[in-house]
Amino acid sequence: MRQTIRALGWATKISWVVIAAFMITCLYSAMILAMNLMTGEGPFGEAEITWSNGTTTLSLPFRLNNTGFYDISDLNITTHIADYNGTSISTSTTFVPSIPHGSHIAKAHNISINLDDFSSSNLTHLLFNSGNFSVEIFAGLRFAHIFPFEVSFDVPFPWGAPLGNFSTGEVSFNHAGPSIIIPLSFKNESPYFDVSGDIHFYIYNHENTLVDSGMTSLDVESGESYAGPLELSVSPSLDLLELEEEGRIHFFFEGSIFDFEREIVWGDDGD
Repeated sequence: MRQTIRALGWATKISWVVIAAFMITCLYSAMILAMNLMTGEGPFGEAEITWSNGTTTLSLPFRLNNTGFYDISDLNITTHIADYNGTSISTSTTFVPSIPHGSHIAKAHNISINLDDFSSSNLTHLLFNSGNFSVEIFAGLRFAHIFPFEVSFDVPFPWGAPLGNFSTGEVSFNHAGPSIIIPLSFKNESPYFDVSGDIHFYIYNHENTLVDSGMTSLDVESGESYAGPLELSVSPSLDLLELEEEGRIHFFFEGSIFDFEREIVWGDDGD
């Protein structure tokens, strides 16, 4: 009986030693990983921004060297971007199932933002107003498939509106042209892209009948300002005298990066 109790006692002690050693080595592996991340050039490389079909992709390369005692599993990097009003813009996740002990990985975390979504009702303001986005970054993993390690933090990301301080003035008419002149001004505050594309315009008379349409181009480089006038050439047969009394112009900007619409009304239904 005494031998059985003594054997159980030794087994319990050995179990606690094994558990303690396991926890210590896991903690040591976590410390090594943290030191690797904080020393040298850090885990992330130089970010690259690309544009395609109205979608902005920020590619953030990262590397991880597992020099600890155990495998790393369930590596999850998630970024969530919200605008200065707290409206959600984008959520992106990169998942790596396993990084065996003694190995390393080199991958990229891609953050995508569809600028076409900015034309929706809850994000249109981002085309016209600059501010700081909130970028929430979460990173989590497991050591030895058991112990979790997580970290999260927020960083500000400056956003420059491509149509900052956008304004239009009073419509005037050039009978000699003939053309309709719209004072237009804005500043392309975006450091990332030019405002370049075509403006399709549609002119309606006081009876809300489409009387003319056309197209003109717009090209404003990053950081530059545009101060019209925007001159819309119209058909010589168009009765500008009648149109001066009352009418409206609906124009649609179709750009390489984003689209937007605007309408200008004058006369009894306008100013």
